[in-house]
Amino acid sequence: MELRVRVVRTQSSGDVDGWTESFADWITEDRRLGRAAVVRRVRVPPGDGGMSAGQVDWINLAVDSGAFLTGLIGLFGTFRGSLARRERQSARLVVEYGGNRYIINEETPEDAVRVARALGLAPAGDEETPGRAPS
Repeated sequence: MELRVRVVRTQSSGDVDGWTESFADWITEDRRLGRAAVVRRVRVPPGDGGMSAGQVDWINLAVDSGAFLTGLIGLFGTFRGSLARRERQSARLVVEYGGNRYIINEETPEDAVRVARALGLAPAGDEETPGRAPS
């Protein structure tokens, strides 16, 4: 399966150039996530017609399961913690899968489950868990 992610700012003031590219570096350097995904950086062509590559706008991730999302959201929490204090609260992770987009505001395990369900990567909360009797 392929996910698309990027890091954005909730407030329009300030420059976020490099946040998505830096997060791509974090993913590839992480021992667990770097081995579990094929990471491809999607660059925006430069607007001035120059030959140099533009900034990384999206990160395409080829992964083998939706479980990758939990680790990705946890890593985003660590990444966000590394930002300057005034920037931490405005940083968000945008995840796209199958035409659905979800913005991650927090980085809790519950948030990872909620995102996986919203993107259709995990069963809905009212469905039975395999191996468990209905309550």
